[in-house]
Amino acid sequence: MRQSRVYITEPIPMYDKMVRLLRSSGVEVEVSKVFHEYVPEDKLLEFDGVIVADSKIPTEPIKRTERLKIIQKFGVGVDNIPVELCKSRSVYVCNIPGINSLDVAEFTLAAILSILHRIRERDRMARKAKWSDRPKVLSERLTGKVVGIIGFGRIGRQVAMLLKPFKVRIVVYDPYVSEEVVRESGVERVGELDQLLEISDVVTLHVPLTGETRHMIGWRELNMMKRSAILVNTSRGAIIDEEALYKAVKSGRLKTAHIDVWSLEPVPRDNPMLKIRKVQLSLHQASWSVNFFTEAAEFCVENILKAFRGFKPLNVVWESI
Repeated sequence: MRQSRVYITEPIPMYDKMVRLLRSSGVEVEVSKVFHEYVPEDKLLEFDGVIVADSKIPTEPIKRTERLKIIQKFGVGVDNIPVELCKSRSVYVCNIPGINSLDVAEFTLAAILSILHRIRERDRMARKAKWSDRPKVLSERLTGKVVGIIGFGRIGRQVAMLLKPFKVRIVVYDPYVSEEVVRESGVERVGELDQLLEISDVVTLHVPLTGETRHMIGWRELNMMKRSAILVNTSRGAIIDEEALYKAVKSGRLKTAHIDVWSLEPVPRDNPMLKIRKVQLSLHQASWSVNFFTEAAEFCVENILKAFRGFKPLNVVWESI
């Protein structure tokens, strides 16, 4: 009987844990030690399973593969995988919804508090021992502000839960979530995105990337926001028009933002956003915790093995689309 083979497309943190678990189950494993924008085509033809994080899955080998059974996303978003094509070729595409929700929600809250309390500036000031400059770096309380949450799925609801002790007014925009969910969460719903943008002191994005949400926040929307507002994006980079955001922050039309996700990843070194000190940045790391990687590694292995043993794996993504 042919030995099953799994290819891990990039050096995901804790990939060694997945390797140990798979090999202990008799599976041959190969790990790419470098990041490739596109998964090498031969890997999709020669392996039974693929675990992918950020690398893109090309379409041509999916059309030709006779061996591949499952593509397991190490995360939630599957915009780097041709889902419909995989479905037509009977290749399972699975993700890990919910497992990183709390990590992203905590990161979002941390980003908001870091900006309001000017943690980066105070750190820089302390390292230069500029004691006399302390009056120049005053913070703002989160308490009492209006926080707008765009997208009220798992992560959006977790953010709302974490915000409750701060006694903020929470308004949400999500045309697809039920009234029951909104009511149970104890938040206020608005029917129009424009309304949320106009009244919020903080706007945080938690929507998937679709044709509808691409450039959901552009120059028009940024102009509707308060000049003093903070924008946080931990969802997908292309939800914001980056050029418009750069223009808004650079000109002072928008106070600041925290950007964790980018239209093009890895983010190019010449991206102008990297040069603006007023914005807070990270590299698609909102969910990157020891807890998440441990749980995700175990789930990926169990799901891959389930498919190899002839059972239907969990979280087949086209069933929830």
